[in-house]
Amino acid sequence: MNFEQVEKIIKLVKDNEVQKFKYKDYEHEIELDFTQDNQQATQTIEQTSTAANNENSAHSSSSDQASAASDDLKEIKTQMVGTFYLQDEKELTDPVVKVGDQINEGDIVGYIEAMKVMNEVTSDVSGTIEEILVDHGSNVEYDQTIIKVK
Repeated sequence: MNFEQVEKIIKLVKDNEVQKFKYKDYEHEIELDFTQDNQQATQTIEQTSTAANNENSAHSSSSDQASAASDDLKEIKTQMVGTFYLQDEKELTDPVVKVGDQINEGDIVGYIEAMKVMNEVTSDVSGTIEEILVDHGSNVEYDQTIIKVK
């Protein structure tokens, strides 16, 4: 990927007012995040070869594991792109889960609306909900952490 292609991607993301963007293939990875305080844009552009990518993946996963171990929190992530809801209705009256709730693996923790269909989000971990990172009615991306469980 050359510099001109990267510039075009950044321009498209900014022009369409996208808050977060991530692209990854076998040789390149681009992540743009415009959600920082004071609208400061942080842009991380990383190019790696296939061999270096494997080495970086091992390094980043070990550092991720170290931070996860220090927090002792498990994450529930989204399986698709869409709008996240804490119940199966758009108006929040009775959320499926709240902070402090005990959940088990397979329990429904919310819903993602994609293409006018409400899809269940199930937990792949058991524990107590410590933090809900996404507001009811917020847009979510694939593999985004939405709930932290202890």
